[in-house]
Amino acid sequence: MLAEAPTFGRDTFKLFDRVVESPHSICFYVDSWDEAVRQKNDYIYNGSRITDIRRTLPEMDKAKAKVQTAVNAEIKRRIEQFQGGAKLKHQSPHEWVPNASFVNCYDGGSESVGYHSDQLTYVGPRAVIGSLSLGVAREFRVRKVVARDDSSSADEKVQKSSDTARADAEGQIAIHLPHNSLLVMHAAMQEEWKHSIAPAQAIDPHPVAGNKRINITYRHYKENLHPRYTPRCKCNVPTVLRCVQRKKENRGRYMWMCHTSYSPGQEGCSFFQWAEFDDDGEPPWAKMIAKEGRDEIVSEKSCKEKTED
Repeated sequence: MLAEAPTFGRDTFKLFDRVVESPHSICFYVDSWDEAVRQKNDYIYNGSRITDIRRTLPEMDKAKAKVQTAVNAEIKRRIEQFQGGAKLKHQSPHEWVPNASFVNCYDGGSESVGYHSDQLTYVGPRAVIGSLSLGVAREFRVRKVVARDDSSSADEKVQKSSDTARADAEGQIAIHLPHNSLLVMHAAMQEEWKHSIAPAQAIDPHPVAGNKRINITYRHYKENLHPRYTPRCKCNVPTVLRCVQRKKENRGRYMWMCHTSYSPGQEGCSFFQWAEFDDDGEPPWAKMIAKEGRDEIVSEKSCKEKTED
């Protein structure tokens, strides 16, 4: 990973009408070249396509097997010990099987990422993410998202300052992530919390990685959330899936929205649609996709039998 890190890029996107650059470098990996082609042609991130998509490295594959085992054990333990033996609403009942990963590189203490929640568009609601830290230790901070008391549309800066103050009052959690540590972001983490890697004034260099921290975030991309199935906005672009975090009256609901405006030079549209998922986190079209898959298998089997005859 250290050899690949210098070739990573930095995301550029629009934030409050300003074009900003990510304060760390990043790269996206998938498990096959066919999937890499699909990602380049079909998938949208921050209103635009990613052109640099790579095949998962052999070393990442080896680590993935261990991460998968550890994460599934933690999911089971959490359900048994902290959720009364029941999964959360919209949480998948199936084994967590990662098939894609974003790899972040923080080169030195000044490189960071601000408070944010990871995008749910392709992983769905109540997603689980396995985050593997390699190299120099950094501080991972989380804070709970506090809902607003009303839906008033006050000045954005004033409202944001008030949100931050309330979140700080709830308390922040700082987690020290040393080399070869695994952090599990459980179901509901992206809906109810925000996380960050804060700048560090001083760091202890790693004997191999030096001042670099490599962070592999393993994810499970759902086939039934492929952009060909999800709603398109008026810009004819696949929409982004978001969760209401701030407004009390709709807190926890999901919505499809246009995100073209996040791409520099694009304005976007006002498209909005509430998203619906069943208890297992599946969208309304999931059964149709499953039926199409079964029909395709039957058709292939029939053709094979005719050929053999």
